[in-house]
Amino acid sequence: MKQALMILDIQNDYFSDQARMPVAKHQIEPTLNSINDLIKSAVKSNVPIIYMRNEFERMQILSNFLRKFTALKGSKGAELDERLLRMDGVFFSKNKPDAFNNLT
Repeated sequence: MKQALMILDIQNDYFSDQARMPVAKHQIEPTLNSINDLIKSAVKSNVPIIYMRNEFERMQILSNFLRKFTALKGSKGAELDERLLRMDGVFFSKNKPDAFNNLT
């Protein structure tokens, strides 16, 4: 069976001090540390890494309002958190909250 590590939505609008929809402050460092440890382990084991992030279209006005305008395409909030390890991998953007919803 093939394996891959999927990293989902570790973005500024959820993890930074200026986050629009923040993760609880006490969970940020442990979460990032755990994910970075998983990334290191994946690299050592030659497991592919897939990074996915939200990039919502600006014209999704009602949805953006309900999401507090998080992770708008091209915004600083849509960028991956700088503390996240970035290794060789595949990077995808999605414009729906479900990581598997807009795959065709």
